[in-house]
Amino acid sequence: MGISKDLSQRISALDEKSTKKLIKMAWEDRVSYQEIQKLFGFSPNEVEKFMRKTLSEKDFKRWKLRQAKRFTLKSKKAALLKSDCD
Repeated sequence: MGISKDLSQRISALDEKSTKKLIKMAWEDRVSYQEIQKLFGFSPNEVEKFMRKTLSEKDFKRWKLRQAKRFTLKSKKAALLKSDCD
């Protein structure tokens, strides 16, 4: 999974404050990918690539595991989100 030149340039164009804000938003359960895309213009796939590039390997694995647990269909929150979309 490589990073395109365009995405790499967009990531490097972010200042330190924006980078920290994007990481914080990606970690939070309350923030959706739509809000991140609206604010920064990154799709969910691009957010994952950003996190892989920015975080350490251990932190990235913890974040990825958290994301997987967050959106399992068995969770109450996912069921509520799914019912809101229907």
